[in-house]
Amino acid sequence: MLRNSVTTASRLSFLLVAIAAAASGCLGSGASQDEVDVGHNEAAACAGSPEWREGQWYDEGAIVNYQGSAYIAEHGNPGYIPTVSTYFWEPYAGCVETPDPGGSCSYPAWQEGAWYDEGAVVIYEGSAYVAEHGNPGYIPTVSTYFWDPHPGCTDTSAPEPGPIGALPAKVVAGYYPNWTPSPVRIRDIDSDYNLIYLFHAKPVGGPPGTTGAVTWTPPGDGRGAATNLKADIQYARTVQGRKIILTVGGAGQGMSFPDRQKSQTFVDSIVGIYNDLGGFDGLDWNTFEADQDPDTEEMIWISLELKRRFPGFIITAPPAPWNNRDKTFCKAMVDAGAMDYAAPQYYDGPDLDQQSYVVKSVGEWVRLLGPTHVVVGFGIADAQYYMSIDEAIPTWSEVERNHPTIRGAFDWEIHTDESQGWPFANRIGPLVTD
Repeated sequence: MLRNSVTTASRLSFLLVAIAAAASGCLGSGASQDEVDVGHNEAAACAGSPEWREGQWYDEGAIVNYQGSAYIAEHGNPGYIPTVSTYFWEPYAGCVETPDPGGSCSYPAWQEGAWYDEGAVVIYEGSAYVAEHGNPGYIPTVSTYFWDPHPGCTDTSAPEPGPIGALPAKVVAGYYPNWTPSPVRIRDIDSDYNLIYLFHAKPVGGPPGTTGAVTWTPPGDGRGAATNLKADIQYARTVQGRKIILTVGGAGQGMSFPDRQKSQTFVDSIVGIYNDLGGFDGLDWNTFEADQDPDTEEMIWISLELKRRFPGFIITAPPAPWNNRDKTFCKAMVDAGAMDYAAPQYYDGPDLDQQSYVVKSVGEWVRLLGPTHVVVGFGIADAQYYMSIDEAIPTWSEVERNHPTIRGAFDWEIHTDESQGWPFANRIGPLVTD
């Protein structure tokens, strides 16, 4: 189960003051309304750029669409209104208004040593990047101050799909442990699962991690799961429309992030695994085991940095339902725009297999985070503190009656579900998505 800590009061107080100032028009008052209107007319909406969201953190260089126009963050900010906080946002005209109908990029390939002016767009390793600052050919995936991912197109000739992301409206998820010698191939997992967790990446040097880097080992190859892993992940993402999320941590695999250097090493390590696998859709924070308090501020920074690098990147966590530290952590993450949902684990502990406890506990999590930020975790197994499928179905039905917009459910774990004939996928999955 998971442990967590409280975001510092000073940080939260600063954000509340800043947001209040932005709302009253105190921030970014250097431009007149006429100037704002002119910029608004010059910058058409960018195809592929996300819509601006109030309260979400935006790093310098982030591009959003707001009321039909594109804006670029000149300074990092916690979701100030682009047309009001003009110190933080400027109209952006560097996007491609009409991407190639075939979805391909006609931009030149990046060349080491070539000079690139601000606004130049290149293709590097199958993805497009825009120069946020002029530079003498720095590597786009390394020099992220100078380059940002460019959302205007995709290169269909590239062997890997890269970023896809975006959370399903209703989640039917399952954990896919990598210790099984002959697991089902990812592309052959029952189609009712629309999100699959790759379980689990571990800290280098053991918990809480010596450098911040993590490693992930493929599953066994008894049925070809390892041999076909990379191709199957990309097939699941691009053809089947599933989301693949890398879980970090797990039983006894807590991690600490005492400083930015360790956090940066973690980000670089996740990017390395991402590139090795050809891309995946998110990260699951499962690092609070063994009484490891979360370093909330650094984990917010890590999550927002991954979201910045990979548009649509999903961040989740499976907290212990009763743990107040977990609740505090998840609340801080959701409030910062750094977590898409929390998925409390209702299995493997006293009362966690009881419908009355689950229903009451889920209600507490919904009040804390909002229903769209909550996914319910089930364990379907013939074991103590686990439910049978016939117990899980009425439990889910009552939860959904109480909270119709709750985000979904997950199962621990896929290999057990397969061995039982896919009861979770086939019987709970359609209840979630219908």
